[in-house]
Amino acid sequence: MVIIRNLFRWIVGATFLFSGFVKVIDPLGYGYKIADYLEAMNLSAIDGAALPLAIALSVLELVIGFSLFFNQLPKLGALGALLMMVFFTPLTLWLAIANPVSDCGCFGDALVITNWQTFFKNLVLLAMAILLFWQRKKMKTTYHTGIQWVIMFIVGFASLGLGLYCLKTLPIIDFRPYHIGANIAEGMVVPEDAPKPVVESLFVYEKDGKQKEFSVDNLPDSTWKFVDAKHNIIDPGYVPPIHDFTMSKPFVNDAAAPIDVYGIELVYENGDGEQMFADVSSVPDASWKYKRYMCEECESEVDVSKIRIIYNDAEGNPVVLGVDEAPEGLEFADAEYLDESGPSDIAPMVLADERYSFLMIALRLEDMDTEHLAEFDSIAAFAASNNMGFYCMTSSNAEAITNFVEEHESKFDFYNTDPITLKTIVRSNPGLLLIRKGTVLGKWHDGNLPKVENLKNDLTANSMTAQHNQRDRLLYIVWILGALLAMAVIRVIYNWLVKNRYINDKNDLI
Repeated sequence: MVIIRNLFRWIVGATFLFSGFVKVIDPLGYGYKIADYLEAMNLSAIDGAALPLAIALSVLELVIGFSLFFNQLPKLGALGALLMMVFFTPLTLWLAIANPVSDCGCFGDALVITNWQTFFKNLVLLAMAILLFWQRKKMKTTYHTGIQWVIMFIVGFASLGLGLYCLKTLPIIDFRPYHIGANIAEGMVVPEDAPKPVVESLFVYEKDGKQKEFSVDNLPDSTWKFVDAKHNIIDPGYVPPIHDFTMSKPFVNDAAAPIDVYGIELVYENGDGEQMFADVSSVPDASWKYKRYMCEECESEVDVSKIRIIYNDAEGNPVVLGVDEAPEGLEFADAEYLDESGPSDIAPMVLADERYSFLMIALRLEDMDTEHLAEFDSIAAFAASNNMGFYCMTSSNAEAITNFVEEHESKFDFYNTDPITLKTIVRSNPGLLLIRKGTVLGKWHDGNLPKVENLKNDLTANSMTAQHNQRDRLLYIVWILGALLAMAVIRVIYNWLVKNRYINDKNDLI
């Protein structure tokens, strides 16, 4: 039983230590996850408590893990572990069944596991925690109780300090796909041999007032009327680490309805003066010349030069033509209207740019901290005068962007990006990235932006990556060594007190 008890204590302690550490260094990310939980439980009204709760829970996990693994106040550690598992095991069962959040965030971004895997993991930990609580009185330690309390307070305050430091700067270890040195474009690539998504398609048809679902291999005859189609994802297949990185011009919602290219009737004429009416899917050969269009349902004028018709050649390669170009030997595939007011993704261009480019990440301009906005303006001006790019990526709409520009007189360009992507890129609102040819060279919290004079001195990938990596490694080592050093110092002082009979301890020296 002694061996089993110690083994369980080390396993539970190590799990809590790992789980607490990867979350305490990324408190904002854990806060986002808790906010997702609250929204799924219809408790969005208290999502302001998500961040404080994230910090408190991660620090508590670290303290419990330290208590069990290093055998400091193990009775309280066993009680804490049991209470945590009693609370989280039913919660993760609900998550596995209802699946309101795809990733529980138990191990942050360091280790992503499914909700069912999380539940079974918690079942095992719960069983171990029950045994540890049952055997808690047999877990002996040679440290004096007062010394153990001092050690645990030091660990708790050190953990809290680490969390607050990472909140005010950035996570000291970045487990996300946008870490320094990562290439964003490469993170979006799907390997040729990657598992394909498995989708089950069901088609709803109606006959005699009754609706029925059919599979793609069992469609009904023409007496049935098509009603709807349902597509259920059985297996998403391979999902690249980065799959939603876009930079689109903000969409201005005009009063005019979007133009339906399939509702436009094209008029062609041949050499004999005969006319032909066609749509975008049936453009005639070169003997017919485009003359005009007709569109009864269009609420605004149509610029036919913006109509792009996509064909496939004999080898299946896409070919894009206009309405006045003959698609001889080509097979129609699709058509679109290039409305300049609609989204236009410049991400591929930015990621391929050989210049240095700064990406200002502003989750929502309405909620953004503007204390350091002048520093962003200085960096934007520096980029403009040194042939560098500067782009602000935000989820705010065109109206909010217009209001922000008018209020702050910002001179840089704004582009829309999915809010989840922005939260993943950098844990700061606003934050800053430096990239070149899609590779992340630097990341900064808005409270720790680089000085323009430093950018003038050195702007190479090697130096910036080295600076960030060195800081991360040093802080990681300092946190661990600091806790161990505190334990060693306390042990030396306590031994000296016992040896000189300032205090009495039945266990003598430790």
